[in-house]
Amino acid sequence: MANKNPGLRERHKESTRRELSNLGLELFLKQGFTHTTIEHIVEPLGVARRTFFRYFKTKEDLIFLWHDEKTHELVDELRGRPDHEGPLDAVRETLATTLLRYDANPDMAFALVRLLKETPALLAKGCEKRMDREVSLAAALVERESETGLSMLKARIIVGAVTSAWTAALDEWYADGGRQNLRSIVARAFSLVGEL
Repeated sequence: MANKNPGLRERHKESTRRELSNLGLELFLKQGFTHTTIEHIVEPLGVARRTFFRYFKTKEDLIFLWHDEKTHELVDELRGRPDHEGPLDAVRETLATTLLRYDANPDMAFALVRLLKETPALLAKGCEKRMDREVSLAAALVERESETGLSMLKARIIVGAVTSAWTAALDEWYADGGRQNLRSIVARAFSLVGEL
């Protein structure tokens, strides 16, 4: 019986964390990041303000929960890419998997991108998270390419080039109001990286 209680506790904690994140994101999209207070997030869930801070240091951290989870998924995806793919192709194909989220709900994706781009605090946090993701992916690429002796410097350059292409494609998609097909823009951007 003692083994089940920690499992239940952990599931409850994860459920609360997820509920805070989901409601926060919903409110940010509806009324804006700066107009949403922590009280707006915790009150409907019936949890205390201090509970929020057990799970998140800041409001910015709340919105990037999905980013951290996706980084772990991307690292696993990169490690599992087929051996016949070179480092550049493996990274491009790994990052292309993020398109599934955009394909699933393009309107929601566009609203989230707008929120991130139009909120200075989120833009700054997004840059920090992007750098963290690049380092994690580069480390996974070095591990994947251990037999070839790929250096961390070269891995960082490869990952940085591909993530920059992704960011440029996303910027173009956003600037055009989301009217273009994001998958096509990303494919073009990734192709340009291969031409360098």
